Amino acid sequence: MFVAPIMLAILIAGVLIGLPIFAAMGLSTMAHYLETGRESTLIILNQRLFDGVTSFTFLAVPMFILAGEVMVKGALIDRLLDVARACVGHLQGGLAQVNILSSVFFAGISGSGQADIAAMGSTMMPAMEKEGYPRAYAATVTAQSATLSPTLPPSIVMVVYGAVFKVPVAALFGAGITVGAFMAVAYMICAYFMTRKYKIPKHPRASFGQLARAVRRGLVPLGMPVIILVGIFGGIFTTVESASIAVLYAIVTTMFVYRTVTLRDLGPILVSAAVTSAAVLIISGVALSFSYIVAIQNIPETILNALLAFTSNQYLILAMIIAVLLIAGMFVGRTANILLFGPIIIPIFYKFGYSPVHTGMIIIIVLGVGHLTPPVGGAILTACLIGRVTIAQIMKYMWPVILLEVALAVVILMFPPLTEALPRFFELGGLRR
Repeated sequence: MFVAPIMLAILIAGVLIGLPIFAAMGLSTMAHYLETGRESTLIILNQRLFDGVTSFTFLAVPMFILAGEVMVKGALIDRLLDVARACVGHLQGGLAQVNILSSVFFAGISGSGQADIAAMGSTMMPAMEKEGYPRAYAATVTAQSATLSPTLPPSIVMVVYGAVFKVPVAALFGAGITVGAFMAVAYMICAYFMTRKYKIPKHPRASFGQLARAVRRGLVPLGMPVIILVGIFGGIFTTVESASIAVLYAIVTTMFVYRTVTLRDLGPILVSAAVTSAAVLIISGVALSFSYIVAIQNIPETILNALLAFTSNQYLILAMIIAVLLIAGMFVGRTANILLFGPIIIPIFYKFGYSPVHTGMIIIIVLGVGHLTPPVGGAILTACLIGRVTIAQIMKYMWPVILLEVALAVVILMFPPLTEALPRFFELGGLRR
């Protein structure tokens, strides 16, 4: 009866004293053992943790991470930038538009927002400043565009979400394409209006020949996400198989086609990918034990009943949940927040009739706002570091972006076809509980 308050107290105390999220979650699950006093409880919790890290779907996580590491090391960013510049460089705010479109391309390779900023920032920020953009604005656009990576396949966040909460990863990838495209267009419109006050020189429109040459140079790195998506949506291979093909494609491309990665480079790449994968998998395993206790203690139903006692308005309840996620995103990373709050709030969304894939995209998008907010927003801190600007300087330009992100999250919440169109068309699942 008192397990939920004890779990919450242990969890909050663990976070406040600086424990890693997985450790705080793991300790909080011990409240269930204290309630039962049986050794069988520990056995069940260990089994749940083991099931979490040995899920077949989770094999895609280290593979996609490894593929991204290899492609980043292969220094193919210039080819992607050339394609983006040929497509949108002539628009108002040319380099800002190039920055955003390049992030869309790069997301299909890395699946990580942090990798996006690290790869794009060192190239795009100096170039934008040279053309007259304020340095802090250049950092803002780079951080903003990096939030597209977790919404576009092959997103590591989507793979983790799908594996832990039993949502088809292919369906999340399909939803991510339409949502990511919608957000990218909104970002570009925002950049158009924000850059009108700067006296930025306009670039001439690329000729058809220049566009064709740029696309030809970028065809190989852009081929990886195309192969992944065509294979998954066409039913040719599964998500895990697509991840292994992505690794093979990345190695062949960088080692034998462009020869930008050597055999000696593979050692550090493998170590980096292993460390990142281990961090994701351990918290996912603990999250499954945490989810088990949340379910058997009927915590989501209890929370929903408490909210319904306060108001019967469905959208007001969802607004309160989103507000909690926005605040949590300011202090804890997206993946950790998903695994922490998912077991509690996902059943509430299901009660209100939201499909699994729609629910997943709402949570991923809302928590992404936290990457752009201090004090611990990963995207904003990395952009400040690479761009050599302060939080105060970047926040001058970031507030309109944050408001836009929140508005986009509301649109995605209120308009299910935006997330469900491709999963329904390709019959990828995830539309029914």
